[in-house]
Amino acid sequence: MQTDQGTSRCPQCDHEIPVDPQYVTWCDECDWNVDPTGSTHQVASRRRRREHKLADTLYRELEHGEIRRPGWTAARVGTYLLSTLILVVLPLAGLVGGIYALVSYRPLWIGILLSVIPFGVTFLLRPRAHRLGSDTHVVNREQAPRLFGLLDEIATKIGTRSVGLVELSPYPQIGFIKVGWRFTPVIRIGLPLWAGLGPQERVAALAHELGHGKNGDGLHRWVVNSAVDALQEIQMTSRNDESDEYRLELQTYYFHGYSNNAINSFLDATIGSLARGVQWLLTTADLRAGQREEYLADRRSAEIAGSEAAAGALERYTLGSTSYRAMEQALRFNSDADPLEAAARAVGEIPAREVERRLRVSRLRETRRDSTHPPTNLRAKLIRTRPARDPLVELEIEESQVIDKELAEPARAVLKELRSALR
Repeated sequence: MQTDQGTSRCPQCDHEIPVDPQYVTWCDECDWNVDPTGSTHQVASRRRRREHKLADTLYRELEHGEIRRPGWTAARVGTYLLSTLILVVLPLAGLVGGIYALVSYRPLWIGILLSVIPFGVTFLLRPRAHRLGSDTHVVNREQAPRLFGLLDEIATKIGTRSVGLVELSPYPQIGFIKVGWRFTPVIRIGLPLWAGLGPQERVAALAHELGHGKNGDGLHRWVVNSAVDALQEIQMTSRNDESDEYRLELQTYYFHGYSNNAINSFLDATIGSLARGVQWLLTTADLRAGQREEYLADRRSAEIAGSEAAAGALERYTLGSTSYRAMEQALRFNSDADPLEAAARAVGEIPAREVERRLRVSRLRETRRDSTHPPTNLRAKLIRTRPARDPLVELEIEESQVIDKELAEPARAVLKELRSALR
């Protein structure tokens, strides 16, 4: 729906603009006031222009060409080599060094002291499979046969593995991960975002995530993200934290005369700085491959759900904060209202002009050098500029309602937990 409460003139270009007191007044001609709150990331204008140029270059490259999987470019080969160094070579070197110290130095207590650091490196940098937390709310095939039937149908059309579990989340996100050393595919469904999607948009969202599985993105993301997690572990261990009791005790007994702050500062300036630099190098080298992965998954989504549903689902993602706030308010202040119905209603009431504004905001905020997702507005635009596709998998309204009934009981558990946290 689009309300019309009057018009005004843009103070920047004098263009006539609609005014609705419920929403931000902005100019669609010059983008005046399109993002009144601004981004939480303060970025220099020169860097922002460079980031926009990089995003536009990739978009133009894909607009008229074929969207292929990221090839074995020098950047991607370098990413894998650097990740392998972090995940395999360094932990193995630490393990060998620790064993050597234990075997070679006597008395034994000296060998034990010398082996602490190499064994610590091995522990911090060891590869770890993704695990679902003990408090995670999961849904299996027996609980939701229609949902898993839809997932199986989409997976078959795409040509990828079927989903093992579905994780329900109270946050506005839909994601794909592989858990355990068998790399079992798991789809994460954020309830407020899911509630605001139409039936065919739900197919598009699920197809996008399963598209990542078909493209091998899950394994690639695991390699890179595991390396990044290891580097973050090093940064947390070496950060300048005066409240670290263990380090204070270490200083008291072994480094008497040096302040805990001095030890922290030294570790953060040396080991921490090195870890931050390597992390920046890794994420920067992987940037273009990550953004190509998203565009390719969008193409899979359009093939399965249809072009308009795929683009519409992406636009709905920009309304995630609205759906979450509506759900949160219902949980806080209105015990009689259905929180998910409130989320869906809030999204449905947003006028088209406000959706367009948020898409433009995504252009300003999401063009980040350290983001693997291209700006949402460019992703939706790319789908619409390419030849339209009819859906291969269709979900009727009645079937979508059946899925909602299947998820109702586990969803209540998720919302009950969130209500307790909010209170």
